[in-house]
Amino acid sequence: MVALRTFGAADLPALVRLWNRCVAGSPNFIELTEADFIRRVVTAPGFEPARLLVATEKHALLGYVHYGPRLEMWEEGKPSFTREEGHIYALVAPRENTALARALLEEGVARLAEAGARRILLYPSWVCGTQAMYNGVAGAYEMPGLSDTRGELMAVAEEAGFAPVAEYGTPELSLSEEAAWGARREARDRLWEQAREWGLRAQESALRPTFFAHRRAVTLVRGREIIAMTAYGPWEEYRRQYGRRLFGITSVQVDRAWRGKGLGKLVMLVALEAAREAGAEGVHLHVYRSNEVAWNLYHRALGFQPTWRWVTLGRDLAG
Repeated sequence: MVALRTFGAADLPALVRLWNRCVAGSPNFIELTEADFIRRVVTAPGFEPARLLVATEKHALLGYVHYGPRLEMWEEGKPSFTREEGHIYALVAPRENTALARALLEEGVARLAEAGARRILLYPSWVCGTQAMYNGVAGAYEMPGLSDTRGELMAVAEEAGFAPVAEYGTPELSLSEEAAWGARREARDRLWEQAREWGLRAQESALRPTFFAHRRAVTLVRGREIIAMTAYGPWEEYRRQYGRRLFGITSVQVDRAWRGKGLGKLVMLVALEAAREAGAEGVHLHVYRSNEVAWNLYHRALGFQPTWRWVTLGRDLAG
């Protein structure tokens, strides 16, 4: 008979083996080590062992569900929670065992509802929930269950009343094709000609973020005012798994008053060249499908190619 109980430190080896058996090796999920899970999840701000339930039968670990309130804001490494919105951080079960996946999901939803959640989201970690947890241990920084390659688990969620509320992609851009760099540099120089007339200049600096190591910021500034920015850095776990130096691009932002002037493209071109000089063979990022401006910038203006499609699933609770 299957029993649910709270995760304990002694469960870690079996939990990692389960992950690797269930999701590693599929196109968008990488193999996990115990050190990965400790660093990314167990020691992350906001981790509560009581919210990670493992399913066992005769001492064998069959699956697990990790749930909690939305981790809304991070300041100085301290989490701030929004309990009205519950998140299923991760759900892992063997693909052939849909009954177990359904039971784990229902248990997570029930406990979140009991804690006051009025809405439940199956939300990828990079967006706004569990920004620390699971980043870099699942493919494309995502939690399991929300990509096209996990169709069985998607179906279980939809049977439980979840429906898509957002769609986005994880496009990639190769930095190894020499022929493309001439056009990129021409575009960069053309944009810089105008940007300098506005008094803009570029800065690059190291970051010490809570969640992503070895990240560098690229900013366009006017005096002391930041006009546009982005950040880049290596995805170390991906390199370990595939031997390819893939970097992530995060936090692409342009001041509202300066939008529509090509500065998003300029700061990206500066960051792409900096990433290439740092050893990147390619870069990837995340973009909402509904964000037409950003979607067009990455896919049409910069040449990013679609790779994975992801969705957020949501369910409103009665009352």
